[in-house]
Order: sequence, then structure tokens, then C-alpha cells
Amino acid sequence: MMRGARPAGPRRTFTAVVSFCAVTMSSCAAINVSALPQPGNSYRGGYDIVIEFANVLNLPDRAKVVMDGTTVGIVESTNIDKGGVDVTARIDRSVEIPSDIHAVLQQATILGDIFVALDRDQATTGHTHPLKPNDRVPLSQTTSPPQLEDTIANLANFVASGSLQRIQNTIIGINRVTPERTEQVRAIARRMSADLSDIGNNIDTVDKWLTGLADTVNVMTNDIPLFQFWFSPQGLRSFDISTRTGVYMSTLIPSIGSIYLGGYWLVPFLNSMGTAMGALQKSKQAFEAEWRPWHKLFTDLYLPEDKYPAMNIISVQTPDGREVSKNVQDVLRMLGAVP
Repeated sequence: MMRGARPAGPRRTFTAVVSFCAVTMSSCAAINVSALPQPGNSYRGGYDIVIEFANVLNLPDRAKVVMDGTTVGIVESTNIDKGGVDVTARIDRSVEIPSDIHAVLQQATILGDIFVALDRDQATTGHTHPLKPNDRVPLSQTTSPPQLEDTIANLANFVASGSLQRIQNTIIGINRVTPERTEQVRAIARRMSADLSDIGNNIDTVDKWLTGLADTVNVMTNDIPLFQFWFSPQGLRSFDISTRTGVYMSTLIPSIGSIYLGGYWLVPFLNSMGTAMGALQKSKQAFEAEWRPWHKLFTDLYLPEDKYPAMNIISVQTPDGREVSKNVQDVLRMLGAVP
């Protein structure tokens, strides 16, 4: 060992300790809080879907994904895209998400955490296929929360527009009017109290009424096609015909008793009807007898003459009985009127 040289053991130990601390600190700096195990279901055996939002404000990782009032998954991550934000959600493997699902960001309370709510489309329930792993819910099927700046601007507009002042003036006016009509206000309060007490004491009747109303609404919902037919032009015409028929029947049915009791007058009526039918039968026979000569007159004589009117000269005689038709034929032949 050389004179004046320091021992190397303590220096090496100090260097090793410093290096170990540096490595430990650097490894701790790379740890992400979201990567640490957290309480609750992590849905490791589930599948991922991507939900597109225009904005998600401060949606945290591991936020709940709720459908039909039940938590069905958690938010794994959020990635900013050109058209918005892609939210990757891990869904329980036993849950099927319809392809027409509508996603919205909600809060259970004012100060509560934001979560993703999945709402079914009741009009197409059971008619769509479920989402597969890594499928996407498009931006057209999502609703993003309003921007915080817009909310503050609307609130400032409400405050600065004088609405609060008008509300205050209204309350002051009510306070000024109320003391002058104290008895009326007390009477209204007593009446409302009695009505509310009556409702509270008969809440079972109210429940039955609401149940009956709900059943009636369900029946009407199931009979919507029938209502559509009733209020169509064909249904309205059926209503009109039924109404007219009802008027006639309401007039006829009460008269049946009087007709039955005073039916003796039907005998001469039926006799007169039989005589009239006999006369009509004889008229028919007479008409059939006269029909043939009249038919022959018109078809054989009148109609041919009317269609081809002509006159055939058979003979021409003088007053003393001489036949001169030959001379007429010679004259007509000389004129060229006959061949």
C-alpha cells in the first residue's frame, strides 16, 4: 500500500448506495397511479369497445360504465383523435351491448364523478346485433356534456339580464299584498293541508287509480293499430254508418211492440198488396202481348225506312185510266236519269 493513499472501501460503498437510490427514484417516477391495483371489479375477463365523444371534460380513468341502472364496465383509457375523443371501455363478458346503443356522460350528483351511461333505443330493442370486441360506438350515437365556458356564459347572461332583480321585486310585491288578505291565504293553506292529508290517508286509493291508469295506457298502447284504423277515413265512415244504423234501429225497435199489438190492420194492407200485385201481373201480360206487334212495326217497317228513305214509283195513270209510266221512263232515260 502506498503512503498517503486512502482506503477504497468506504468510497465504493458510498457510490453503490447513491447508484441504488438513483435507480429506485427513477423507477418510482415511471409508476402510473392508474396502473396500481385498485379496489372494485376490473373486468379483466371482459372485452373492449370504443365510444366516440366530441369532448369528455374531466372523465377519469376507471370511471363507471352503466347500462339499465347497473355497472357493466369501466373506462380503460381516453385518446384524443382528430374528430373528438375515443373512450376505451372494458365491458363485462356476460353483458351484450346493442349496436344502436346511445352513450352519454352523466353525474349522479352535482359534485359526483362523471360516468358513461348507455341508453337503449326502445324502438329497436331486440332487433339489433350486439357489439363485438373492439367495435366502435360512432359519434352520432353519443352526447357530450356542454362546454364549461358555455355554461358560465349562460349563467352570467342570466345574472346580468336582471332576472334576479325581477324575482326579488316579485317576492316583495307578494309580501306587500299578502298581509292585506291574511284570512284568504290562511284559508288556502288550510284547504291545501286538508287536501294533502286526505291524499296521504288514501294513498292506497291513489295507488289503485295510478295502477288502473297504467293498465289502461298499456291496453291502449297494444291497440294502437286499432285506433289508427278508427281515425282513418275508412274508420270514420264506419262510425258514420254505425251512427245512422243506430238511429234507425232506435226508432224501429220501440215501434215493434205497437206493430205487434195493433197488427190487425196488416190484414187489409196485405189484401190490398195482393190485389196490386195481381193487377201488376196482368199489366205485365198485356204489355208482353202488345210488345211483339210494336217491336215488329219499329224493327221491320219504321227503322228500315228511316235508315234508307226512298220512293219506288210503280205506275203513273191519267184521270181516264191510261198508263203513262212508260213514257216517263223514256223521258228519264233520255235525260240520263235511268239506264
